[in-house]
Amino acid sequence: MTHAELKRKIEDGLPFTLHVADGRNFDVPHRDFIFLAPRSSVVVVAEPNPEDEEETVTNTIPLLMVSGVTQTKPVDQVG
Repeated sequence: MTHAELKRKIEDGLPFTLHVADGRNFDVPHRDFIFLAPRSSVVVVAEPNPEDEEETVTNTIPLLMVSGVTQTKPVDQVG
């Protein structure tokens, strides 16, 4: 996935799941949970700490490892 493709997906503002070549998946419920700097070769995804939901952990992922994204339904359309 290219920088431009991921940037467009983030700018859509809709929730999606980021898929990584090693099999991991990262839910991105809102654009505040992902950071892609201009001309960067990495993307940073925030998620709740599995050991303490009050804390957030960040994952720094090389863009070359991002294999794709899957659009998920916005919260107000789940049902």
